[in-house]
Amino acid sequence: MKKTIGIIGAGHLIKHMMPALAKTGYHFISSERGNATSKWLASHYDVEVSSSNQAIVDQADMVIIAVRPYDAVSLCEGLHFKDRQIVLSLCAGLQSADIGPHVQPARLVMAMPVVAAQFGESPTLLYPEDASCRTLLVHCGPVLALAREEDFAPAATIACYYGWVQELVGEMADWVSAHGVEPETARRLCAQMTRAGATTVVQRPEVTVRELVDELATPRSFTLKGLEVLRRADAFTPWKEAAEALLKPD
Repeated sequence: MKKTIGIIGAGHLIKHMMPALAKTGYHFISSERGNATSKWLASHYDVEVSSSNQAIVDQADMVIIAVRPYDAVSLCEGLHFKDRQIVLSLCAGLQSADIGPHVQPARLVMAMPVVAAQFGESPTLLYPEDASCRTLLVHCGPVLALAREEDFAPAATIACYYGWVQELVGEMADWVSAHGVEPETARRLCAQMTRAGATTVVQRPEVTVRELVDELATPRSFTLKGLEVLRRADAFTPWKEAAEALLKPD
């Protein structure tokens, strides 16, 4: 029998995940939240749309919760979950202690994908390891399971780093185009160079990132000349400070 996946909170993230999720061949039922998105999912991916969140829970083998974090607890409090059901929370900033008691007797699993799931390029955090969730999420990109829940929050900040890197790509593309390069070429060049750097880090795990940089930043090289400017400006510290800010409660 085809597995049924319920989705409560059909918003921006789910819209970008669905091209990957649809590859599972599962049956999806979505809430009407974000009505335009729900209609789009129905027309493009044959997602069933329900006006009742409880009806979704009643029919689903797994329920994805993808609402705003401050709405998640009150939403789950009003629903009755089932034994041997999985609730997959995509709600940033929530710990299992926040939402877990409200989805019992179902099993809570937490994940943190990004919208690059649309292209199968989302590195997706998962805690705890769960075979059913991995099977679902692997179509979105590499699934990185964590052994400890306390690692989830700092690791999840890198979902925001994903956006910061895009800002950096845009800034550098603007600089290149300001020097006469056609804007689309500049954009593609900076984006692909960013990907090339990331690919090298992933594909050469036996070498530290510092060693990879040192291979390029040799004496009198342009790479070293530019790095020295960045290091004198302490340009990398604000990135860490931005990540730390996300770990502090508002």
